[in-house]
Parts: sequence; structure tokens; C-alpha cells
Amino acid sequence: MTEYIINARRAGRLAALAGGVWLLGMAAAGTAQAQAEEAASPCAPSLDYLAEEYENDPRTRAAFDAVYDGLQPLPPGYAYDGSTDNPWAAAGSGEGLFAAVQEFYAEVCTLLPQIVGTNDNALDSIQYFAWLYYHNEAGVRLVSGIDPNDPDQPLETVANFLILFNDDYLAYMNSPESTTYVPEWVADPRIEIEDYVIQDPEGYDNWNAFFARNLIFDPETGTYPSRPVTMPDRDYVIVSPTDCIMNPLVQVVERDPGPVTRQLLENPLQQDTVLDVKGIPMSVEALLANAPQDLKDAFTGGTGLSCVLMPNTYHHFHSPVDGVIEYAEIVEAGTDGANPYAYGTFGYSDWPNWVPLDGNVGRPGTDFSQFQGFQRGVIIIRVTYANLPGEEPAELTGYVASIPVGLDTVGSVVFADDVMEGAEVTKGVTPFGNFLFGGSLNILLFSPIQGTNGAEMISPAVQTRMGNQIGILNTPYPAPETPWTPD
Repeated sequence: MTEYIINARRAGRLAALAGGVWLLGMAAAGTAQAQAEEAASPCAPSLDYLAEEYENDPRTRAAFDAVYDGLQPLPPGYAYDGSTDNPWAAAGSGEGLFAAVQEFYAEVCTLLPQIVGTNDNALDSIQYFAWLYYHNEAGVRLVSGIDPNDPDQPLETVANFLILFNDDYLAYMNSPESTTYVPEWVADPRIEIEDYVIQDPEGYDNWNAFFARNLIFDPETGTYPSRPVTMPDRDYVIVSPTDCIMNPLVQVVERDPGPVTRQLLENPLQQDTVLDVKGIPMSVEALLANAPQDLKDAFTGGTGLSCVLMPNTYHHFHSPVDGVIEYAEIVEAGTDGANPYAYGTFGYSDWPNWVPLDGNVGRPGTDFSQFQGFQRGVIIIRVTYANLPGEEPAELTGYVASIPVGLDTVGSVVFADDVMEGAEVTKGVTPFGNFLFGGSLNILLFSPIQGTNGAEMISPAVQTRMGNQIGILNTPYPAPETPWTPD
């Protein structure tokens, strides 16, 4: 089993669906009903592993006790079934918390998202699970492969479980059984299925095939007709890499800032906000992983944008600029060397700040440094563009890093075949890759202009043009409910 887990970690897409506790009132572990549900789940192998570890390992049992003791109240604006208490607290004890996790994963393994207009329920379970480690250091450690009671030591039980669960869950989402609601998604006009190659729901063999659906491409013009590129002949124009919610990245980009402490301010308007986000630098050393040192150094003092994909949007990402790929790699979670025991699959400790109730995911104030340990891709592009007439040098040079990040439910960042060093790329056209099911993130970093002592290559503000999309008008209908839908 240990060898299998190690191989799964190295080969695998570190992710797992996280969600809330289903029927927390269902008492302790081992009830006949809970056992029947777990046995019937496609994720039974991973659930069995977790149960065996809990039964046989005192440190794992103590870890769940510590997590339960560290549960924090929900922030203002959140409630479940009329209660503002942390829903995991209903488990009553560390043992009850373990039972609740088992029950939830047995249910969530076959969770299939549904949609109504601008709203879907795909993030309900992820948010629910986040309350387990919301401002709870023991919870963050548990899901990151660290012993909550001894942070200098690894405790791989839950991290290994998440890897194994992802294998089970991925197999289910790649199976014909996962297509139940695909017709519902295809029929929703906000999906804009007419933009895609396959428009008949019967053409999708499984959920992931639909989720990673391909836009229609016109080989004669070399473009995607439904996603025209703004001013393709102007080399200084940057375009969005995909359909996303875009915000300026207001954190300071430093080479290797070392540990920092986040300062949080309770916001009576519903969310937590970062008190001083510029005091939370992003580490180029960590984020760019194994890129050559000279390329890492080029980004020190740079700026960036965040591009957050939502479950109902196109899940391929493309080049945002014209240029040449200088470096490309897939970075497995937790392999940046910052912490040998941190797998990075989970552990975003302030979910309301990352996905606020107002829907502005990744808004200014979001701490993106927490994603440095997540599974991600790194693509660094050298960009050359014209200087002003009569100015020397005639061409300016800089670097753009496209960093697709697999978030909690997504551990797979899949590169397109042509993503390789030396490849020439075209903005808004050249495919870089895709994600599978879940919320996803594409961080864009821009180096200072080379040879100018730190002149910015872009303004950190999002700049658009007349006729380009800046938002979507909402529909008034709520998303379908799940067992983890907040009030």
C-alpha cells in the first residue's frame, strides 16, 4: 500500500473533492447505514484506507481531536440550516469528526454539479469543507500532511487519503455514470454550447469530457470565432488567457521573502479582508519552482493579474501574449522545497477572502502566496515588442509567466502537446492546456522591462477596450441545492 501511495503521489494529480459533512446528525462511526453507504461508494478503496489508518494509528486519532478542538465560528454572513455555528462542530468530538468525514466523502464521491443560469452548486462542498481549517492551524496541517500536534513531523494519513480519493473520484467522473446532468448544462443558454465543437449532450461520454469541452476553431483564419482576439497585430496588447474573473495582483513579488504573518480584519459586511496585502509578498523562488535562476530573477519586483475560472466556463487556457516559450514544467503539489511535508492540495485558510459572498473571486486583498504549494504549471514566455519611434533600443523585452493552478478539487493541470521550450506562441490562440473538474486559477506575472532598472511592463490595473466583455448580467434564480448549500 505504501509503494502504491508514493507512486500515486508522484504520478498523480494531487487533488480531492472537499465538501461538508452529510447528515452530521447520523451519530458515530460504524453505523450500519454509514457502512453501507461507504461500501456502495465508488470511492470505497480510499475510504477503507482512511478507516484503517484511523483505527490503527493513535497519531491520526489525536490529529482529528486537535482539529475538532481548533474549529472556529463562521464569519458574519454565513449560516447552515439557520445556525451560524461551524457545521463541523456538530460532530461533537474528534471521533465524531472522523465519522462525519467518512460519511461526507462517501456521499460527495458521486456528487454531480447542477446549474441554473448564472448559478451552479459546484463549489458548495468545497466551501463547506473549508470550515474545517478556517483559521484553524491544526486543520491546515491535517490536510497538508503535517502532524497537527507536532508540526516538525509529517502525518501523511489525510494527504495520502486525498490522493487515493482523487484516483477513485477521477475514475467516476470519467465514467458514463457521471453524465446524468450533462443535458441540463448543455440546455442552459448561459453555457453557450453553440460555441463548442460538440453541441449534443449525447456526444459527451463522461463529465470531464464535457467540462474540458473544446471551442470551435477556424483553421482558415487560425482563430476561435466566438473568442476574437483584440487587435492581434499590436504587439503591446495583452489578452485574457481564458474565460475568467480577472483582478490585479496587488501583492509584492519578491525573490525569496521568507515566512510572513497574514493580518486579518473581521469585516462586518460579511467577509474577512487582508489588512495589508502588500505586506504579504509572493515568492518567485517558490512560485516558479524549478525554473532557471536568471528567469526567476527577472520577475523580482514585477506585477501581475489573477484569472479565476468558474465551473460553468471554458476550461482551457491559452497564451496571453505573442512570444517564445523559455521554460515549461508541471509542478506537483508541495514539491517547491518550502516544506517537505506540505502537499498543498488543501489549506487555503481563509476561504471567505478567496471566494467572497459578493462573487468577486480573487479580488484585491486575496493572499495568492498560499497557492505556491499547490499543483500548478509554469510557462515562461519571452516577449519582444516595439519601443516608441526613434527611441533606443528599437525593441523592448520582458517575460510573462502563465501559472495555471489546480485548486482544491482540481489536481490536474494538463499541458497541451505543443507547450515546450522554443515554441512560438500567439496571443489568444496558442493552447497551453486545460483543467478537469473544479475551480481553477491562472496567475499571470509580468517582469519589469529588461535593462530599465525596474520599469513596469504593465500597469497592475485591468485595462480593457470598448466592446470587450467586462462582466455578465446575472439571472435571479438560485443554484440547485446540495447537502452543503449555505442558507
